[in-house]
Amino acid sequence: MEVSIRDVASRAGVSISTVSRILNNTATVSEKKMLAVKEAMEYYHYEPNQFARGLKKQTSNMIGVYFPNGADSIFEVSYYLELLKGIEKVMAYQNYSMVLISESKETESRKKHTPKYLEYIRQKRIDGLILSGLTNKSVEDNADVVWQIMEEGYPVVYIGKRVHKEGLNVYAQFEQYNVQMIEVLRNSGHKKVLLFMARSHNHYVKGVMDRIHSEIPDMEIFLRVTDSHFEPRDHVLQDIKEYVLRRGCTAVCARGIEDAQILLSVCAELQIKVPEQVSLLSVEHRYDAGTLLYPQVSSFYVPAKDMGVGAAELLIDYIENREVNETSIEYETKYIERNSIRRL
Repeated sequence: MEVSIRDVASRAGVSISTVSRILNNTATVSEKKMLAVKEAMEYYHYEPNQFARGLKKQTSNMIGVYFPNGADSIFEVSYYLELLKGIEKVMAYQNYSMVLISESKETESRKKHTPKYLEYIRQKRIDGLILSGLTNKSVEDNADVVWQIMEEGYPVVYIGKRVHKEGLNVYAQFEQYNVQMIEVLRNSGHKKVLLFMARSHNHYVKGVMDRIHSEIPDMEIFLRVTDSHFEPRDHVLQDIKEYVLRRGCTAVCARGIEDAQILLSVCAELQIKVPEQVSLLSVEHRYDAGTLLYPQVSSFYVPAKDMGVGAAELLIDYIENREVNETSIEYETKYIERNSIRRL
């Protein structure tokens, strides 16, 4: 039988991270726990993973921030930019530096490949990892690698809802605020809504739609799941013609301010007035970004910068062996009403 660090932790009655810290001599642990872990290792004839044991032997004061998508998308989307601002804010005063790690388009398209962040870990070029897009297909295809480094006690914080009992995470309630967007529109009298979602959120799509159908059954939702972080303008043009002009949607939900900008431009071209003829509701990741558009766009604010701060603080506390009181931190979203929704 193949024995893992999980088996040792279970028999010893301690967490996996405690076993890892005992193996790496990186924390003071009670003699009782030390003896329990030693007994469990002897019981199972457990041989520690030498690679994992070496991970903590030297430090670089560098933190890896991994994006499974190409680097171009990182600098085009306000969510990523705000996340990075928050991470960098913490790094600056904690004497750490940030390394951006992203996959090339060619690597991303291959189903099974060695994630680039693993190379940084093996070469001990980073002391910990912040992982964005855990539910992205590229990460999902290599999930066994992610789980392994978490279970071996390597410092990892991921952005998104908790999917594994090890590791640390920060998240906003994606399903919750998407359902709330539909509720806001329903409360303003809208019955037919065009909802844009990204394919990178595939793990959440079914949950969102199931909740809408269960909690707001009188709504007719036209779902558009797209590949890119924001839709090309010509695609949006066709979507508005199809779902607003032909099928009669009276409101549109945008994934972010980038989408909202394109939607307003397309509506202007088609001479569709917002909000007189179609209402617009968006997500915004930089506070008050919706006020820069005309009309000012009603939005659900997702505090991406605060999430970046929280992720970096969690990770550095773990690396520095400080007490970590919360292993999973939820950030609340806030609805901001402006001028882009018409009451029917």
